[in-house]
Amino acid sequence: MMHKNIKNVAGLIITKMMYYVILVLLGSILVTGCYNSSVVNFKIKVEETEGFDRSLEYVEVGLALFNTDEENHKIYVYSISDKDTICAQIIDKAFEKRAYNKEKQIVFPISIRANEVKEYIITTKPNKHIKTETDLRVFGDTLDVIVENKYFSASLKEYMGFKQERLGAGHLGNIILKEFDNLILERKNPNLKIHWSPNFGKEDLSYRTMAHMISVDSSFTSTKGPFYFKLFRRGCIKGYEKILLMGAYEFYAGLPYFIFSSDMLFTNSDTLNLLRNDEMTMDSLFTHVVFPRPNGKTVYLPLYNEDAMTYLEEQLIADDALWLFFYNAHESYAFGSMRLHYDNKNIYGKDSPTENRHTKITASINSGRYWNRRLINSKNTFIPKGSKYSEKNAYIVFKVDKNDPAKTIEYFYKCLKNPVKVSYIN
Repeated sequence: MMHKNIKNVAGLIITKMMYYVILVLLGSILVTGCYNSSVVNFKIKVEETEGFDRSLEYVEVGLALFNTDEENHKIYVYSISDKDTICAQIIDKAFEKRAYNKEKQIVFPISIRANEVKEYIITTKPNKHIKTETDLRVFGDTLDVIVENKYFSASLKEYMGFKQERLGAGHLGNIILKEFDNLILERKNPNLKIHWSPNFGKEDLSYRTMAHMISVDSSFTSTKGPFYFKLFRRGCIKGYEKILLMGAYEFYAGLPYFIFSSDMLFTNSDTLNLLRNDEMTMDSLFTHVVFPRPNGKTVYLPLYNEDAMTYLEEQLIADDALWLFFYNAHESYAFGSMRLHYDNKNIYGKDSPTENRHTKITASINSGRYWNRRLINSKNTFIPKGSKYSEKNAYIVFKVDKNDPAKTIEYFYKCLKNPVKVSYIN
């Protein structure tokens, strides 16, 4: 009887061993197939959960399942409901200042209705109907570029500014509004770049901005494709070497806005009497400013009215106002800022120093007008090592609705703050 039991146990052990061997072999075949097969598929689900129709939105998906180092590698996205295939753009986010996941990603456009759910197959095998042509164009080399789509043309080229100060390439100089007879948003008198931030000043030293960073003072990288262009810079400015600046522009095909994000990190303690971000300075092209109060009320004010400017000095706009824009009541064009991210926490998670922070509308020489977010406002302030100031803004051009001028910026702000939800389907 004991001999028979031993025999049964031995048989069971052999059977289990064979089972595990088969599992290992099957796993090897599956893994080898995943890495060596020319076709790899997985499926994602995209959900619109906020009740907004979105004619164009971009989705980013990680590529952990793909070997994207192969030469001429292409990834395709197949829409199950629309029967369209898109050749996605592969982007490498390893250089980004907030990137902890180093894997490559793809970006591709979608159109989705309010509360709709769509499924997409991500694959290395295309079908016959492939869409890749877009309106996004980049002209120039390295930092000295012009980026355009159907809504605008944005110049990031270098030029000589006020009093022959060199203003470096890679920072926004002007914007041409294509839908409004190629109107140029610029600051010609004095000659400045319109995007004038981050910026800072201290006693006995000239005021400086990120636009004063020239290529030899900074490191930079970019990614370019049919849907998305990004330019990232990192460096310091002479006289302000204790501030490590990081900034990135992002442009998309078919969208009326671009995104700029920045960090100011103090690598050593310093004292400043001025610290600002989100600044756009322009000639006298606009008639009104619009912004929301914390209570939800939307304020409309004329830009060239003494009482209105006095009101803005007394009733300050919040530093964290959700958005604001200038518009021309006669020509209906508008340009504004949507504040997507704003954080003044230092590297230890505590508040970095600020002084009388607010959003200011400023009347400048030769009838210019500009907005800016003031973090330190004209008072000497000690800033300890490790202090950090971060922002991310989307700058939008649009035609105002005469019955509701804020309608367009409110719509895009809600979409950007509430993106579609993406999940993998097993």
